[in-house]
Amino acid sequence: MAILEMPDLIKSGLDRAVELMAVAAHNSFRFNDRNTIRLRAIDGEDLETIAEYCFSLGDMSPLAARDGRHLVQLMKEPCTLMLIGDKRKSDFNYNCGACGYRTCAEMNAAEEVESLTANGPSCQFKNINLNIAVNAAASMAHRLGLHCRVFSTLGFSALALEMIEDVDLCVSVSVSVAKKNPYFDRHEFWTKEHWDETFDKEFPPFNRGFIGAVED
Repeated sequence: MAILEMPDLIKSGLDRAVELMAVAAHNSFRFNDRNTIRLRAIDGEDLETIAEYCFSLGDMSPLAARDGRHLVQLMKEPCTLMLIGDKRKSDFNYNCGACGYRTCAEMNAAEEVESLTANGPSCQFKNINLNIAVNAAASMAHRLGLHCRVFSTLGFSALALEMIEDVDLCVSVSVSVAKKNPYFDRHEFWTKEHWDETFDKEFPPFNRGFIGAVED
């Protein structure tokens, strides 16, 4: 048997762990047994592209810009981003009204609205199914000892950059094998003064917020 050094073992372990995360997401419970999610894992140069895109959203979404800066730090040690997405239209025919339309047919026929975070309107149960899959992936990462955090910002950035195709909704699960957990140090990118300034600037109009919204 060939001798494997620690860096190779860690990278190989990360790759296998991401595969098991995909299995957990794929097999997670879904309403009406409809497995329509799409999965993709990215790393390396694709992460750089997402980081640059997030940083470019500074005026629209300060939270995305902060997470873009954070991603640059994450990339210094082995990390992978799992993208999990789904289509917005209902194939359940529950006619529950949670989306704001009386029937699934009305919602499916409605004009599509493209926003920074997702395309809508979307079926409530599609969103629930997507988040069940995301939580299953994150739970598996935790069980395997990976550092892990769910990001909506990196997910919608990957969607905008077409790194995951044929979906309207996308959430990401970031996993890392850094020497210490990197997901609790994001405050270092904003001083308290900058946080307070940005909060006061973005929240009073209630039209954008930290994440961003539909452009006027």
